[in-house]
Amino acid sequence: MTSTEPADVFESHRGRLFGLAYRMLGSAADAEDTVQDAYLRFSGADPARIEQPGAWLAKVVTNLCLNRLTSARARREEYAGPWLPEPVLTSDGTLGPLESAEQATPCPWRCCSCSNG
Repeated sequence: MTSTEPADVFESHRGRLFGLAYRMLGSAADAEDTVQDAYLRFSGADPARIEQPGAWLAKVVTNLCLNRLTSARARREEYAGPWLPEPVLTSDGTLGPLESAEQATPCPWRCCSCSNG
């Protein structure tokens, strides 16, 4: 039996929505804010008009991200440094996009590899 409560339906899509928002925004905090904004819109929408909640939520999150990026671009124009995405910890220990194998290697091995180079 599947629940039709807005909160339950939303929670079943939360992980995918967060991933979508994070990939677009590069910030876990902004992604979480965007997902929360999407929930507020979803809980206030008429359920009879939403045939596919997953697709509807993905569209809302995408539009909210694009709005945030437009305003972020205006804010970043004043920032002189490079803009890099914020790292997110993974539960399985895999390397993130900005990590290298040397960072995952224990310190004694790392020191040996550095002294040989």
